[in-house]
Amino acid sequence: MILTDYLINGQQLTGEHSSLIVGTTHFTSISPRIDSVTVNGRNGVLLPAGPLAFDAPEITLKFITDGPDADALMHRFYRLCRLAAELTRVERDTVSGLTRRMTASAVCTSCQSDGDEIPWSDHRAATAVFQLPDVFWQGDWQTATLPAAGGVFLHGNEETGSEGWYSNAPLLNLILRFSNVSSVAVSDPVTGTDIKWSGPNASNLYLDTINRHAWTSGSNLAWDGGSDVTSGIDWTGEPLQVWPAADSGSYTLRVKQSGTSAVTCRYKPSWE
Repeated sequence: MILTDYLINGQQLTGEHSSLIVGTTHFTSISPRIDSVTVNGRNGVLLPAGPLAFDAPEITLKFITDGPDADALMHRFYRLCRLAAELTRVERDTVSGLTRRMTASAVCTSCQSDGDEIPWSDHRAATAVFQLPDVFWQGDWQTATLPAAGGVFLHGNEETGSEGWYSNAPLLNLILRFSNVSSVAVSDPVTGTDIKWSGPNASNLYLDTINRHAWTSGSNLAWDGGSDVTSGIDWTGEPLQVWPAADSGSYTLRVKQSGTSAVTCRYKPSWE
């Protein structure tokens, strides 16, 4: 059994006199953005190459409070909704004892009183709807090491009965560091997408795969800056997107590089 709680802008919502009686449905809706075209002489339509993109899903939080501070707690909930920039979801697996914490950018699209309270009573309830612009939830930064030729760098299903506990959605942040290279090519076998770079030999090459940005540095910890070499980036069809395998839940990268050193991956786990 998994117990779930939510925070708005890092602020706890539940307490002695307040609770979330409805968090969300267990799975949010899937709304793919399909840009198709018709072609003369061909039946049906042509879909774009590569994996689909998705529109922002919605999540509903129903907040209920009681007691002498019911009005004050409800006013606080409304203020948090107005200022909402992110939602945090905390899940605890009562079987394994594992806890995971994930955050998503959020904007409150509506917040309405449920209308079932009695004036001057000590009971209040309201339902807020949030849109998640980045679609998926994200965890904290992590690092992993890949062999020079690539392989699995993140297992989505390592705990029995906890499918996708460590990650189960496309990675929205992935930075790769290569050592002593003049060319690299990285591909994802699940989506068939890739990203490439070539240029002067770099002691440390950093490749921001999502933003398609590259830089070099003499430091092996320059995750957020260095000498820009983005002009060396290219890709074949669609730029690299890293998704978990449908069967194992694992994330795999194939690597071809001029060097022979292991590859360091810096990423945030991602969940539906």
